Amino acid sequence: MKIAIIDDEQQAREDLQQALQLCGIKNVIQAEVQMFTSGENFLQVFKPEDFQLIFLDICMEGINGIKTALAIRQQAERLPIIFLTSSADYALEGYQVFPAGYLLKPINRAVPQLKDILHHCLPDLMANIINVQRHGRMLQINIERIAYIDVQGGRRVGGRRGSVIHLQTGETMAVDTSYTEAATALEQRDFVECYNRLMVNLAAVETLMADSFVLKNGEQLPISRRLYRETAHEYMEYLLRK
Repeated sequence: MKIAIIDDEQQAREDLQQALQLCGIKNVIQAEVQMFTSGENFLQVFKPEDFQLIFLDICMEGINGIKTALAIRQQAERLPIIFLTSSADYALEGYQVFPAGYLLKPINRAVPQLKDILHHCLPDLMANIINVQRHGRMLQINIERIAYIDVQGGRRVGGRRGSVIHLQTGETMAVDTSYTEAATALEQRDFVECYNRLMVNLAAVETLMADSFVLKNGEQLPISRRLYRETAHEYMEYLLRK
């Protein structure tokens, strides 16, 4: 898990990081935490697939927390945002971005509240994780980071072939987990097999063509004639749900 803390007060950032360590939740304690001093600094580097949880101060110099959250929502509709505030008066305004919760400063007095919010968020966060084997070790990958999976370049491990996970950033990751195992884990998650041993994340698709998908990162994936009608139907159903 990767967590962002965005607050222009150093003490508030440090208090929250310490509170996360005291919350007693393994996935949170082991998470990678990145600190940002302003909404501008965060938005300059923000990619939806890079973070699973965001803590965001409402009152900051420059772009305030509400405007920062609105910019985040343009790229990530479901990414959990937890607002930090010194006054409950800002709560109503913040609800337009559907936050996962509010923490009232000082944070070191809000650890029980933090635990409640995290317990509420974590089932949804963990539901977006796929477990794969890589070099004999278990690896968790956020499903929203995946553009597609296939077997091109996959290694043979223990007499069977692994698969390749292609991230939306363009990076590739060869894993020991077979294509069949990975596809089974993803088939109920808005992924569809559009070609033989090639399964695409419909959320990564920019355009449906006559014989292919064009992805948001510019890649083009073929759609087989045999699977085209079913694939197009699944994509249209996905668009209607969204």
